[in-house]
Amino acid sequence: MLSLKNLRLKYPDDKRIIFKNLDIQINDKEKVLLLGPSGSGKSTLLNVLSGIIPRSMDIPMKVDSKKIDTLPGVIFQDPDTQFCMPEIKEELAFVLENMNIPPTEMDKLIIEAMNKVNLNADPSLKINRLSGGMKQKLAIASILLQDTSTLFLDEPTAMLDHQSTTQLWDLIMQNWQNQTVVIVEHKVDYIWNYVDRVIVMNEHGEITHDSTPDDILRNHTDVLNDYGVWHPNSWHYAPKLSEIPSTQETLLNINHLDILRKHKNLFHVDNLSIYRGEWIALTGENGAGKTTFLESLMQLIKYKGQIKYKDEHIKKVKDASKHMYFVYQNPELQFIEISVFNEIMINFSHQDKNTAYEKTNEMLNLLKLDHVKDQHPFELSIGQKKRLSVATALSTNSEIILLDEPTFGLDSHNTFELIKLFHDRVRNGQTILMITHEQEIINRYATRTFTINDAQLTVNGGESHVN
Repeated sequence: MLSLKNLRLKYPDDKRIIFKNLDIQINDKEKVLLLGPSGSGKSTLLNVLSGIIPRSMDIPMKVDSKKIDTLPGVIFQDPDTQFCMPEIKEELAFVLENMNIPPTEMDKLIIEAMNKVNLNADPSLKINRLSGGMKQKLAIASILLQDTSTLFLDEPTAMLDHQSTTQLWDLIMQNWQNQTVVIVEHKVDYIWNYVDRVIVMNEHGEITHDSTPDDILRNHTDVLNDYGVWHPNSWHYAPKLSEIPSTQETLLNINHLDILRKHKNLFHVDNLSIYRGEWIALTGENGAGKTTFLESLMQLIKYKGQIKYKDEHIKKVKDASKHMYFVYQNPELQFIEISVFNEIMINFSHQDKNTAYEKTNEMLNLLKLDHVKDQHPFELSIGQKKRLSVATALSTNSEIILLDEPTFGLDSHNTFELIKLFHDRVRNGQTILMITHEQEIINRYATRTFTINDAQLTVNGGESHVN
């Protein structure tokens, strides 16, 4: 059994008390889904229940009594935070070494674990060469090898495509009969009917509802909507937006492009045009090359072929950055300021110093970051970091915004607010090209969809310019 009695916790630089007099009990072999808005403390609670706080994260906390598993399995929201070794096989071998598995048996077990999660990669490949989704598969493979009795899952499928998400939940559920499992997840459709309890937290870190999935959905949907918590019917409440008018003003021309990774040709694009005022969804399987495609547009990696902004050849990063702004899947890669406020204000200041302060506060309020404006960006939750990274892009006057999974880790409120904000920007002439696995966004809002599959980039919707 897992239990915490009268938990009190506060981050040193945060004025808010995250948990005050919190009690929670989870029975052996129980499967519990923990829900709440972004920043409500779900991940922090998982870290306390798993012992990461205070064992590995020195955060002041008090608790009258606690019962935890000292050797749980944990899958973090950001898989990069849990890797210890540089290569795939070394990472998995490290797990096996700690279990005293003989070296002669390791290769077989490593291949079996990779096959279970459908991680199609050379075991000697460097982890930093994997896509976000492939890293998540590796993290899950390492946990499967541990065969632990308690499992904590923090957004385990957030970076995965639909097929991989289905496969991995099937795999996890096949192996969890004798495990206690606590889950934080936004893609709840896959598991809603398979958990025993749903615990709902509000934005103050308080547990407001604790019941069966059926009772929560049948009698408390209004509460879930108020909190911005994802549930199986959330998209019924998505914003209904006006149609985006088509335009034929070409911003990017891409010709005879070969996207490369370590001299391997990931896919080829013959001729592709991107227009002003488009909302383009870029989708495809994990590892297909979606992020690599955006990096090639920004001139961050080598490629063969030609990319032109209007009639201007783009060959260097400084050329691309005049017209495009790229937001990575991992927002920490691009934070440069010491506070949330300054991170947004720096772009507004370059445009007009007289209005920068006012516009920064407007953006903070719009994306619900005003209460953390004085914190360092690295101190935010994953969802808050994601909103901040998108805010930095929207605070520029770039004509093309490239977004890598911008809604990953966000509650429904913030996802829907971003959707409305993207729609307004596109209607005003900006072009958005975003990687997403969220089929509802693709179906409801994208003006065109680029799909990478089997080394081909194909176009759906609008006029096709790809061979």
